[in-house]
Formats: sequence, C-alpha cells, structure tokens
Amino acid sequence: MKKRLTVGVITAECYRDYIAEMICGILAQSDRANCNVIVLSTRNNFQEPVSPHVLHEADLFQLIVQPDFDGFIYDQNSFVHIGIQKKLDDLLRRTGKPVMLLDAGEHAYFENTVSHDPETFALLVEHMIQVHGYRKIYCLTGKKGMAQAEDRLEAYFHVMQRHGLYYDDSYYAYGDFWREAPVRFAQRIISGALAMPEAVVCANDIMADALIEALGKAGIRVPQDVAVTGFDGYLDDAKSEVTLTTFPKSCYQLGAEAFRRLYSIMTGRNCRRIPTKHSRIRIGRSCGCIPTQRQTDKSRREKRLLARYKEWFYHSELLFELMHTETLHELLVLIGSRIYLICRWNQFHIFLSGSYLKAVQPHRHLMGQQDCCEVLRSDRAGKNSGISEQPMQQSEIISYLTQQADHPCAYYLSPLHMDERQFGYAALSFGRMACCYQPEYCTFISYLCLAFDQLAEKTKLRAQNTGSMKSVENPQLYRQLVQIREEMQQHPESDWSITALCARTHVSRSYLQRMYKRYFENSIFEELIEFRLRKAKTLLRDSALTISQISELCGYASYAHFAKQFKTHEGITLSAYRSKQRKTDEKKAR
Repeated sequence: MKKRLTVGVITAECYRDYIAEMICGILAQSDRANCNVIVLSTRNNFQEPVSPHVLHEADLFQLIVQPDFDGFIYDQNSFVHIGIQKKLDDLLRRTGKPVMLLDAGEHAYFENTVSHDPETFALLVEHMIQVHGYRKIYCLTGKKGMAQAEDRLEAYFHVMQRHGLYYDDSYYAYGDFWREAPVRFAQRIISGALAMPEAVVCANDIMADALIEALGKAGIRVPQDVAVTGFDGYLDDAKSEVTLTTFPKSCYQLGAEAFRRLYSIMTGRNCRRIPTKHSRIRIGRSCGCIPTQRQTDKSRREKRLLARYKEWFYHSELLFELMHTETLHELLVLIGSRIYLICRWNQFHIFLSGSYLKAVQPHRHLMGQQDCCEVLRSDRAGKNSGISEQPMQQSEIISYLTQQADHPCAYYLSPLHMDERQFGYAALSFGRMACCYQPEYCTFISYLCLAFDQLAEKTKLRAQNTGSMKSVENPQLYRQLVQIREEMQQHPESDWSITALCARTHVSRSYLQRMYKRYFENSIFEELIEFRLRKAKTLLRDSALTISQISELCGYASYAHFAKQFKTHEGITLSAYRSKQRKTDEKKAR
C-alpha cells in the first residue's frame, strides 16, 4: 500500500480561536487529500519575558528534522519571539522539504499563502456609507508594502470613488496591525492636526480597539462622536468596552488553501476543495448599530458542551490525585482514567524518554538504540487501551502514530518537561474530526509535567532513604522526618515551628533537633532557609512579582530580613540576582 504523505503544522497557542480555525481548515482539507497531519504546537508564544521552563518548550521543534514529514505549514505569526522564529526558520530549511507560510510577509526561502480579502473589507466601508450615511470616512490600514494592507486600502479607495465621496492623502494612514500606530493616529485627531471624521475604518480589530481606547481617554466617544470598525475578527484581549463591528476573516479557508497549495508542491497534483464557510459582518456598537444575536442552535449546543467540559475539568481533583501517586504504573492508570475530561478526545498516547524511565524505574533498561517507550495508549472506543510497553527510538514516534490507522490521522504533539528536564511527549487525536483542543488541555499537560517531575523526585528521595534506613536509630521518627522534609521543600513558606513539629512527632525539642541533624546533616532551620531561598530564586527568575511579594510568598515577615539572608547565603543582592538571570535567559534565547 502506498505510504500516505505526512504534513507537519508548526504553530503556538493553537487553542486561540483564529489559530484553531486555521488548523481545522488544514485538517478538513488534509482528510480530503488522504494525508496525515502532525501539529507541533507549544502552549506559549514566547512573549517576553520568557522563563526557562517556557523556553525549553521549544525543544519540541527538534522533531521537525525527522524524516517522516513530507512538508510543513508554518504559522510564523503565532511566535512573537524573534529568536524562536529564526530557530524555526533554520530547522525548516535544514529539512529540505517544502514549507508553506500562513498569511506572513515575503520570505526568501518559503512559499506564502495570503488571505485575499479586499471585497470583504469593502463591505464594511459600504456599511458605513449606506446604512449610516457617513461621508467623511478615514482609513487606517496596515504596514506599508504588505499585500493585505495595500489591498484593503485599495478597496477603501474604490468604494469612496464609487459613491463620489471626497478623500485625499490626509484621509488615510499606514499603521502597524498593532496598538502603537492607532494611538499616534488618535493623537493627531485629538490635537486637531486631523479634522474630526465621522467614521474610521481600520484594517484589523486590534488597531480598531486601540483607537477606540485612545479616543475614549480624550473624551471622544465611540460611536456617539465618531464611528469605528475593525476587520478580521482577531481580538482576544479587548481594552475597550465598546463591542466592535467587524468582518471575521475566514481562517478556515486560509488553512485549507495553504494545505492545497502545499499538496500541489509536494505531489504536482491538485486536490478537491472542501466546501467554503461563508462569513458576514459581525455587528457591534462601534459603528452605531444595535447588535443582534445571530446564534444558531448548533453554536448554542457547542457552547453548552464546551462549558460543561470546562466545569467538569476545573471541578475535578485531578491535580491533587496526580501529585499523590507513588509509582509510574499508578500515575499512568490514573491519567488513562481521567482523559475523558478532554472534550471530544479520540486517542491519547504518552511516550517517555529512556532517561526518565531509568530515573523512575532504575531496574528498567531499553535495548540497543531504543531511547523512548510508549507507556500509555488510550482509545475512546476501548480498543488496545491501557498501559503499553512499546520501546522505540524517539525518531520513530511520528511514523508509529501515522502508520497505526487505516485512514488519514491527525495528532497534536506536546512536550512533557520541567525546565530543561525532558520527560517525553503526549499525543492527542480527535480521530477524523476537524477540531482543536481547548485551553483545558494545556492545563492538563501542565498537570502531567508537574506529576512526572514530582514522581522522579520521590523516586530519588526513596532511593536515598532506603540506604539510610539500615542504620537508623529510630525508624518511625525517621519516616516522619522524611515526610516533614518533603513538605518543607514543597511549602517552605509555612510556619515550621519546633514546637509544632515536636507535637507532631511526640518527641522532645532537643531530641528532635539532634536526630534531624544526624539524619540529614543540617539543622531544621538551615534546611528551611535553603528551601525558602530556592523558592525565592525560582520566583525572581521566572515571575514578574515584586521583591516584597516574593518575600511574603517565601514565608518572610520582614523584607529587610529576607534581603539580608539572601545576600548572606548567595553573595549577591536580590535585584542583582534577578537582573543577572534575565540577561542569562536572553542569551540562551538568542
């Protein structure tokens, strides 16, 4: 039987509505073309500042160079970190496989599929003229020279000319498809450098939202004083309270068209188009209209379903259950029994690296060049589900997933790791359904990372304690102190008074302190300080919290005491340590 082609999709945060819609278009078209799809998506877009844990999530993209891929669709715009973009560009070029960009600018080596939408932008300008009767209409388009920006500006010109409306060079301006240019444009209106228009049509929703916010701060009301429209439907984090009138761009069709073009390059043949999804103007208050609800029964059912699964997920005790497992077998059984919390899942696999398996099961050894093992396979239909023992090389994961089915398959691959410690990969499939996972799945993967990391720590601690138990004077007290020490490591900010510990262990103060130091070579307070400073260093490095907030979270009642203790033990001030770590992370990111 002829091998199916496998296409890799490179993106980030694919749970976002517009990215999910693009991926759904890719999946629907790939199924029509009888091709497999592997989505390599990180849970973050690497926006600064980037913590070490987030930065190492990009290690997932090392799978790009595996020989099983026949081509790639690359959503470069989803990555805001230039260093990550350059890394991906280099990896994709090294493969020698065809690469199709999604709605990006011109690229020296890769093809690009751009959404051509001047007609739909023209509908918004028509709406302002015919429905509201506006005559003095400005246009704020995107970056000069970008195809989308020039197309939308040209559509504005055509509509104004068709209706015989006046415009000159002051009526339009080039922007940035982001929030800075609209603020400058608003300042020109506020200062009187530009005459007050009746309406402004913006080339995307982010610029429209930023413009409304900037005008509002100057007391210019939308839509009472000036009407504003957006375009494209990409607005996850609205700053203004005014709902936008916009035209949602068909990301579904963009994804499908990108796949069709890539397929043509890979095979020299065309594949049949999937049916088109039609869009219409989405009415908001920003143009002066009264919004109307146009929700279908299907979309209402969809929202109810997603809301139900979200409630189930966050009302479960999943994290608590995962963190209290003691063995790998127990952890995998629990994961397999809780995957039902992910909406529409069809198949789920976990692959663990040989190094991680050796850490949690020292007696286990993989043969020859095998450096990975499938340890869990869950199937919604119940076929071949359960704990798995399928050793392989990491380079064989893609072929293993794509050769199992007798029909085209699609999988979302996620890295399992904690900082630089790589545990393996999770693979999720929705069968032949063209859909994407919800944010709850990202939380699910984060829970798994925490659980795998803690299991490795528990195994290491047990191994250390087993050797010590033979010469322990008081085994019962030793077990209690080991438990207390684990809790101190996890929650150093708590009140660990000697009085409370004596009451818990039922021994005297002097005996408790003497035995603790004998068992662990440090006093209780020495270890507590070490655990608190360890947590402080993590928060200084990975969070944007103030030093006062970190002081409280680490259990210090006095900021001055915290600063003095940190300087004494680390030989550097708190602010200097944070600055040093951020410079180190920036160098790594490059």
